[in-house]
Amino acid sequence: MSRFRELGSLRTKVLEKLISSQELCKALQYDNSNYLNRETIDDPSSLLFNKIYPYNHVPELSSDASSYVTFSFKEYRPTDNLKFKSALLHFQVLVHKDLIRTDYENLRYDDIIAAIDELFNDERILGIGKLEFYRMDEMFVNTNYVGYYLQYKLYEFK
Repeated sequence: MSRFRELGSLRTKVLEKLISSQELCKALQYDNSNYLNRETIDDPSSLLFNKIYPYNHVPELSSDASSYVTFSFKEYRPTDNLKFKSALLHFQVLVHKDLIRTDYENLRYDDIIAAIDELFNDERILGIGKLEFYRMDEMFVNTNYVGYYLQYKLYEFK
């Protein structure tokens, strides 16, 4: 049986891990500059398919200022040891330019990126072994949104 049949359960694990972080959820949900001091989000699953998407784009970027996280699995390929394959867990962080500044030392996308990294880097969540940080960089979205991507390498049995 193909391991690609497990992609749905892998996406579910990532979604569950993302909404387990109140810091991340607050940075996405609240549009004010002191979002970390706001009340706990009682139902973080309400962010799914509104602020957090398990595919590589936001269906329609809001005309109102907002923040989003998307993710996908990319670049599946065999490793040198043909018993395994590697892939990238690819996150995109999109923040409206009006929401970047915060009351804290970090910018909003810094907090979102840090929360994602704390959840996934060097953790045993997907595949075999620990996820390995691979890279992070800016990406162009449009004139209203600033974007960054983060990637983590994972390994699976072939």
